Amino acid sequence: MRKALLSAVLAGAAVLVTATALAAFAVARSHGSEAGDQADTASGLRVGVTCSSDFAFATEVSCGLTDFGDVRRHCSGTGTADCPRTHSVTLKNTGRTPVRIVAISGSAPGERHETVSRTLPAGAWEVLGPRTGDAFLLDIVLRSDGGRAKVSVTGVS
Repeated sequence: MRKALLSAVLAGAAVLVTATALAAFAVARSHGSEAGDQADTASGLRVGVTCSSDFAFATEVSCGLTDFGDVRRHCSGTGTADCPRTHSVTLKNTGRTPVRIVAISGSAPGERHETVSRTLPAGAWEVLGPRTGDAFLLDIVLRSDGGRAKVSVTGVS
């Protein structure tokens, strides 16, 4: 009896660990651009690239870690030597669900300030940039209450 109970507990723990690992993998996976290719960090932030999440629960997705790459600078070529600093990014909600977009900016290492946009309904757009006084746009984060959230870059300066 004790052996059967111990085996059942161990099997339940193994299922829980597997489900947790699969959930972590789903959160970290990248969606790429419309063309399906994952751009390198130097040229990731450009017009046409998308960032999306497809979860049935409320979540946040870092577009800088997944689809856009390093958002501090935007480049038209493959080198990073002369890439201009990103001053603003125009995003359009191309998904079906409302989404909040968070701009994270700072000037010094470890300094991070969040600026949260209004809730963007499907088809709406928002211009994001570093907070006043900050030198760099560090990341762009999608916040969704569930469902497929998707934004596309329509302008970068």
